[in-house]
Amino acid sequence: MNYLIQVFILSLMIGCSSKEVTVSTEEAAKFDKSLNSVTSEKNEKVGIKDGTIKVQKIVYLEEDLTKTQMEIDDLEGRIYGESKTYPGGLYLELKNCRNQLSDSRLGGNSVTEPMEKWEKISKKNPDYNYFVDRDKNVIGVSEEELAGKITNLRKIVRLLNDTYDTFQSRLDVCQQKVRSAQIAHGLDPEDSKAKGEWVDGPNGYKVWRMKQPETTNPEEMAKRKIAREKE
Repeated sequence: MNYLIQVFILSLMIGCSSKEVTVSTEEAAKFDKSLNSVTSEKNEKVGIKDGTIKVQKIVYLEEDLTKTQMEIDDLEGRIYGESKTYPGGLYLELKNCRNQLSDSRLGGNSVTEPMEKWEKISKKNPDYNYFVDRDKNVIGVSEEELAGKITNLRKIVRLLNDTYDTFQSRLDVCQQKVRSAQIAHGLDPEDSKAKGEWVDGPNGYKVWRMKQPETTNPEEMAKRKIAREKE
């Protein structure tokens, strides 16, 4: 786009809870009278229009589109990781936790609970119309309107937030079950954690020296427990 589409949102602050939304490339309607009041947003102005105090907010859709897409990318990364081949985030944490919970050495039946479907919903391809340009190149053009695209992306954000909460809740439950199984088998969950210390490094900087890595191996945890009790 060679220009920014401005959305002027007039939100009624007194006497009405509804919102008027106008999408236009023209200037927003002027206030009958501007007020000195300010809000926390630098792109908001307060004034009187048709006898009602209103807030006029300028939103740049291209910026909004970019921010929303970045939020989606961040959420999907934290939930699913990089790719189905190389998963990460909460998905991988939950998978590892379920593997640990199924360990026969912790009373498991060696059968790992199946994982949820790995799916980045934002990667679904939109519908395109194909054209041949003046240089005989075939190009695909999406006819999705910018405002409609932002609406759809915000729906994805809400869905991903729900998915994140679901994965986090299931991970919390799984980790609690693992801790309970460890204690039931005479292990201390603290012995599974990585340990180290900060030491003097080059140029006056402190560096982290690892003493023991994180582990989920019950036998290694038992060794650490014995060594700790002898200290």
